Amino acid sequence: MTTTGKKRRTQAERSAETREKILQATIDILFERGHARLTTALVDERAGVSSGARVHHFPSKIDLVVAATEQTYARAKDIGRQRAETARSSANPLREYASDCASVYFDWPFVAALEVVVTARTDDELMARLAPVLDDFHREMKTTWTRSLVEAGYDAAVADAELTLTLNLIRGMAVNRIWQRNDATYIAILDRWCVERAGHIRHRA
Repeated sequence: MTTTGKKRRTQAERSAETREKILQATIDILFERGHARLTTALVDERAGVSSGARVHHFPSKIDLVVAATEQTYARAKDIGRQRAETARSSANPLREYASDCASVYFDWPFVAALEVVVTARTDDELMARLAPVLDDFHREMKTTWTRSLVEAGYDAAVADAELTLTLNLIRGMAVNRIWQRNDATYIAILDRWCVERAGHIRHRA
């Protein structure tokens, strides 16, 4: 006679699940309350874990914030790589890049990251740990999307310039969105921008 039932989880699996709960709680609280109002006690309560369990993974608030930021941008990198792969065969790969950027900067990760970066401006320890996470994200996305545009027919130097211009346009819109949530207008501007830039590139060629 055989018995059926759930497979018993290993210690490593339970530990990974606890870590994930803690990070997700941190992300949720950053989104809802901002960096200044995030506390380790709130994270413990939201995650449903003891302070000891949380300390095992993330001893301090800085550990929580940096790990949550790293996980969020790691997910964004995965999505960006997939979109860049598809964009190589797009009629307007720059528009695909704009869509990818908007999915990051028009969502909460940018607002949360902006709050954390402003805090880090006067917190050397936080800046020292946060800067490599953000630098790695931007460096990898720039390399990935430059390669994609080059394979789509762009000159490398032109691709670099167009990506930089488009990113900074979207960043400006993202800051405006903090108090002016007019996404339809922003998207229409981005559509026009990408069409005009594509026409400019074809004219130069």
